[in-house]
Amino acid sequence: MTQANVGFENYWPPIAKGRYFGPFLGRSNPPSVPSNAFDDYVIALEDELEVYDKPVAFLHGDTHLHRIDKPLYSKKTNRMFENFIRVETFGNPDTHWVRVTVDSSDPQVFTFKGEIVPENVSNHQTK
Repeated sequence: MTQANVGFENYWPPIAKGRYFGPFLGRSNPPSVPSNAFDDYVIALEDELEVYDKPVAFLHGDTHLHRIDKPLYSKKTNRMFENFIRVETFGNPDTHWVRVTVDSSDPQVFTFKGEIVPENVSNHQTK
């Protein structure tokens, strides 16, 4: 768990960036990203995931754009690591929560579900 959003998209291979950013940027390549404080961390994480086949969950806040995805790619295959999942929490002004289920009998081990707090819904109407 971290507070910071590491920005895994900055480390994607060109083909993944093209698929994701293409609808927004057209055929042009996304701008290059300068080195940052997370480079060594992400490289070490990628290296470990290349040889580790059990589920790994990475939870963070920071940008608070709630999402559950698989944002890290193998440098060997240019495909996402299927055993790595990122969960970004809700945050102000969308204050809700994420249900985490851990089931050791499930090969995926972790299940995440965004839970909406009715009183915090932007179009919530009081009676």
